[in-house]
Amino acid sequence: MIGDIRRLTAKVAERFKRRFTGTTFYCPVCHLELAVVDAGSHRLLVCPLCGVVLDVDSVYGHVVPVVLDVELYRPQPKARIHPLATHIPIGLYPFAVLGAVLLMVASLVGSRMPGLAPVLARAPVVADATLVLLVLSVSLSVVTFAAGLWDWFRRYRRRPYWQIRLKIAGSILFLVVGGAAVALHASGLVFSAATGLIDLASPVAVAAAVVQLMLLTVGMTVIATLGHVGGTLVFGR
Repeated sequence: MIGDIRRLTAKVAERFKRRFTGTTFYCPVCHLELAVVDAGSHRLLVCPLCGVVLDVDSVYGHVVPVVLDVELYRPQPKARIHPLATHIPIGLYPFAVLGAVLLMVASLVGSRMPGLAPVLARAPVVADATLVLLVLSVSLSVVTFAAGLWDWFRRYRRRPYWQIRLKIAGSILFLVVGGAAVALHASGLVFSAATGLIDLASPVAVAAAVVQLMLLTVGMTVIATLGHVGGTLVFGR
């Protein structure tokens, strides 16, 4: 069953990627996947990973990249802020999601298990810690986003690679979704300030919890995708 889910997920992701990137091909030197549209009308494309200059031609409907040269000069800053900053939101956000999910599960099963009363008494602390993790993750992702733009401007010379376009779009989406999750959590609509749990008797609280779970799921999907796509620019396939 897990294998079927993985294949279905890969199929959906591949379809989304094809719609976003269009026709793609692999660099003949480092085998990084590149998009034909990034070559533009001049048909030239510099591989962001290995730096070879490619003439992207089409022969009988097949993409044929030809190596013309190698870009020797590419800025190599001693302190790469973007890769370092990326690990902070990626590391904090899953713990924030875990905390919110634990609170949701505790809200559903806590009243049926009297033995959990001492644990549930600590729910407000967990709710506050979850909010702090969310705030840190989303706010520090602004630094990551800014450092990524600086990397794109300086290291990649603002070339329109599909990986970078996807990372920019995904980063903006994460900021929007993460900001909404922070605002919803801080509003007290999801988790009660008194108990730290969801008030299941309140339709508003239940609806807010469903929205919060959807926001966190989207944010987790986006941040995992950004990490994977960013990794291709460093390690290739």
